[in-house]
Amino acid sequence: MAHPFTLLVTVGSTLFPSLTSHVLLPTFLSLLQSLGVQRLVVQYGRAELKLQDDVKQTLNIDSQGDGIGVWSDNDGDRVRDEKQNGMVVEVMRFTNDFEGLVGKSDAVISHAGSGSILTVLRRAPPIPLLVVPNRSLMDDHQSELADALYKDGYVMVASVEDLEEKVQPFLKIWPSQAKLFPETRKEVFREVVDDLMGYD
Repeated sequence: MAHPFTLLVTVGSTLFPSLTSHVLLPTFLSLLQSLGVQRLVVQYGRAELKLQDDVKQTLNIDSQGDGIGVWSDNDGDRVRDEKQNGMVVEVMRFTNDFEGLVGKSDAVISHAGSGSILTVLRRAPPIPLLVVPNRSLMDDHQSELADALYKDGYVMVASVEDLEEKVQPFLKIWPSQAKLFPETRKEVFREVVDDLMGYD
C-alpha cells in the first residue's frame, strides 16, 4: 500500500497560535484535502488551540493536548473513516522524535525557527519546506532567516495571511524544485579552532 501524502505543520516549542489555528480552519482543511493531502500532522507547541466546533469534534483532543480524527469535505459533513476519502488530521503539542516526524512527511510548513528549518533542510532527498515567520516576535530574526533561505532557493516563504494563496504552488510545483541543502562540514570548525590556537 502506498504511503499517504503527509503534510507536517510545526511551530517547535514556541507560541504561534495564528498559524496553528489557521491551518485547522475547516476551509483550510478542505483546501488541503482538495490538493491531495491525505494526512495532516500539526505540532502546535504550548499554544491553546482555538478550534471551530466541527474540527474540535473531529479531533477528540485528550488531556495531553493530542488528538486525531478524519476530516472530509463531503458537503460539509465530517466522516470518521478514512476509507470514505477523508484526510487524517493529527494534532500534538510536542514530539520526542521530530526528525522521525519530518522523515515521514512529504512536505513541511514550519515557523522560521532555525532548529526546525535545519532539521527539514538536512533531509535527503530534500523535503519541500514552506516557512511562515512569526512576525509577532519582538525582533524579526525569523523573517531574516526565511528571506535569506528563500533567496538561495531552499524554501518558499508565506505569511499566515497569504497561506491559501501560497499552499497550492507549494504542494504542486515546489516539490520538483526543492533543492538539497549543503552538507555540514564538521571539519571546518576543527580547522578554525586549530588555526586560532596555532596548531598545525
